[in-house]
Amino acid sequence: MNRLIIILGLLLSGAGQAADLQPDSSVVATGQFDYRTILKVGDTRMDIDSVRHIRVARAASPQILKIRTVTRTEMGSTEDRLELDFETMMPIERKVRQEGGRMQVNYRPDQVTGTIQAAGQIVAVDLALDEPAYAGESGLEALLTAMPLSGGEEYKLRIIEIDVETVVRTFRIRVGDLESVEVPAGRFDAWPVHLKSTDKYRDEQTIWISDDSPRIFVQAMAPVPADLGDGSLTTELISIGN
Repeated sequence: MNRLIIILGLLLSGAGQAADLQPDSSVVATGQFDYRTILKVGDTRMDIDSVRHIRVARAASPQILKIRTVTRTEMGSTEDRLELDFETMMPIERKVRQEGGRMQVNYRPDQVTGTIQAAGQIVAVDLALDEPAYAGESGLEALLTAMPLSGGEEYKLRIIEIDVETVVRTFRIRVGDLESVEVPAGRFDAWPVHLKSTDKYRDEQTIWISDDSPRIFVQAMAPVPADLGDGSLTTELISIGN
């Protein structure tokens, strides 16, 4: 995995801290959601289709929000399974499988452990946390759907990013005014949530979350940094299943 893959997934003073957030997971929409991401770098364009299934395992204790995302490109497919604590939206476990590699990671409030297998090598994941942090990619998008959203709200978030090394990223979150957004799945009144990293990478993106409950991740836009080729990433909701 690399920074570009992390951005694909994301397609994530005075502000509240992550520990102060009180996400309402009951407003997160469950079911099947089809997305298309368009990556443009220079004269090159790549279309990336993904299908996301979100469901709640209510028999578990604690209840678990399960997110399964299958992404397909001309280079192959990737299956990403993430489990979150339904009440807190904190990560529990993540499993990723793709041709030639796999990853399994377990999360605790004070530590992230697991393994990454790729190119015939096994790399250990072992990161100590000085305070809890949320999951990135689909976990970040789910968290944003559960967050209190109103124009002008600001937060700080700590996000666990699993890359060549596993690190905790820091982001400033600002919610813009409600907008009408049209994507292939239809027109939605949606909150633009602006994310800007406060660490050395200086990534940024905007994610639109529908206003009506249950809430849906509708669209995302992000620039591709110059050191990765300079371009853009746009993700749109294509359709909604059962």
